[in-house]
Amino acid sequence: MSINSLLFKNKQIEVNLKGRSILIRSCPIVQRSPFLLRRHVSNTTTVASVNNNKPRLFRKVLQGAGLFTLVTASTVGIGGTALYQTNDQFRHVVTALERCSIAGAVGAQVAYDYHRTLSKNYESEVELESAKKQCHQRSAERVLAAIQRLGGIYVKLGQHISVMQYLLPNEWCQTMAVLQDRCDATPPEDIKALFISDYGLPVEDIFEEFDWSPIGVASLAQVHRAKLKKEVMEEQGLGENDDDDRWVAVKLQHPYLDDYCQIDMETVSFILEIVKKVFPDFGFGWLADEMRESLPKELDFVHEAKNSQRVQDNFFQDCLQKRFALVVPKVIWAKRRIMCMEFIVGSRIDDLEYMKQHQIDPKEVSEELTRVFSEMIFIHGFVHCDPHPGNVFVRPSKYPKRSKYNFDLVLLDHGLYRELSHELRTDYAHLWTSLIKGDEVGIRKYSYNVAGTEGYQLFACMLTGREWDKINQSDLSSVRTEQEVGRLSEGAIERLVEVADILGKLPRPVLLLLKTNDLLRHVDERLNDTHDERNTYVIMGTYCAKAVWLDTKKIIIDKIRMMGFRFNLLSELFKAWWQYESLAYALWFYQLTTKWIQRMSLFLS
Repeated sequence: MSINSLLFKNKQIEVNLKGRSILIRSCPIVQRSPFLLRRHVSNTTTVASVNNNKPRLFRKVLQGAGLFTLVTASTVGIGGTALYQTNDQFRHVVTALERCSIAGAVGAQVAYDYHRTLSKNYESEVELESAKKQCHQRSAERVLAAIQRLGGIYVKLGQHISVMQYLLPNEWCQTMAVLQDRCDATPPEDIKALFISDYGLPVEDIFEEFDWSPIGVASLAQVHRAKLKKEVMEEQGLGENDDDDRWVAVKLQHPYLDDYCQIDMETVSFILEIVKKVFPDFGFGWLADEMRESLPKELDFVHEAKNSQRVQDNFFQDCLQKRFALVVPKVIWAKRRIMCMEFIVGSRIDDLEYMKQHQIDPKEVSEELTRVFSEMIFIHGFVHCDPHPGNVFVRPSKYPKRSKYNFDLVLLDHGLYRELSHELRTDYAHLWTSLIKGDEVGIRKYSYNVAGTEGYQLFACMLTGREWDKINQSDLSSVRTEQEVGRLSEGAIERLVEVADILGKLPRPVLLLLKTNDLLRHVDERLNDTHDERNTYVIMGTYCAKAVWLDTKKIIIDKIRMMGFRFNLLSELFKAWWQYESLAYALWFYQLTTKWIQRMSLFLS
């Protein structure tokens, strides 16, 4: 990586990174960021102290990483502390270089550690496996420390890694799991500046009360509780409301993301390219591509507000008819980096103690979550792609008479959605129907239609998190043991090249469907102590059957309109309807008998 030019242009700085020009705006909002101004001497020292008997490529990588750190320090030294403290543009360049140097140095360390570990001769397979596990752990801890320091999109990347249990070593997933809950908050002075910059008014002119301690902090934003002024409510056309309605949740984007997001993405891409050169079989460059496509949408809260409204519209009639216990917080107003919405009290969907206190059945919560996302995926084709436990809340039902349950599911964070084409949605439904039935011919056909891969057995294992023998024997609903999970993880590592090849070729919507599937399975497993997970596949199968029926019906009706009434088409329509109804009835009967068996078991015990 080389810095060819640093040009000041109308309060913008142009950094030429690998021949690609990146404009970094100077930021009057972020005077000091707690993520950026500490020194990271330990990493630099470790990289610099490695012996000189390295391959030429590693020497260049380490020299490049060291050069960044040297450039950062030299720039500050030449410019002087006074310039660093007083000039926003200069400080911004130094901080950007520092971020690059930290990421580059850690990437070089990890690459060298793996190269050194895998190049050694070991006396036995056991010794080799032990060395690899230790290397996984060391590398994951190094990367975690850098991610926690840099924040922003690096945290997002770490969160993505943490849920890839069936694709990556367990040491990486467990180490990165802490990133799902722990992120640093933006300080109040930066929040005040953000309101003036984006809303045009100070906080005190908008809110009667504002709690400066965030109720939640994520990688890209944080949420505060506040009380709108009456005059602001009237300006928004909300009319007269009681005090409870004036309490809102205010979502604020971390201001520093605006300035470092683009250069951070380029740095991640560069590091992945270096790893690719060191390990030619490495095929996870799609991670950077996916972040580059998704992040701009997640960082635009106006876009998020539109997604939120669309989901409300999709489920409106069904919720009125008590088909779903879903609540989407109403957005009051949205700017690009600030969003004000309805405040809802609840707890994370994996908080079993909270459910116990409010007499909420985790089994029903899990089943309802499966229903909601099956409706999104197989019927609507508009899918929330980040349903981790922090983005789905549960609360006691606000209107018990309007719901068939005593709880509501509250869906949060609508920044990342994917719209599925009609073909993908129906092929995906056919694929899951085949997986549930153990139909190998169907699995092969629809794996190719959905993922474009001939490796249908491996793709089926990636999608379901089950071994092929279980899938082929129509045994998806059996309990997944720790031994099976361990074998899957080991198998994925052994076939890493094939896994990476499949992931690299997946269409972007399918890639996010895979991520969504992993997150939903993770939530389901958190609730697994209290329910039979077979119901998950019964519910999914019902929605898949419905999607297949609706698709088949549309095709046949279109043929009738084009060709006129024909007996064979009517026969096809009746046959498709009967297949759907018989499958739906069988699944309903299975679910009913399962519930009665569970109740009888409890009664007899």
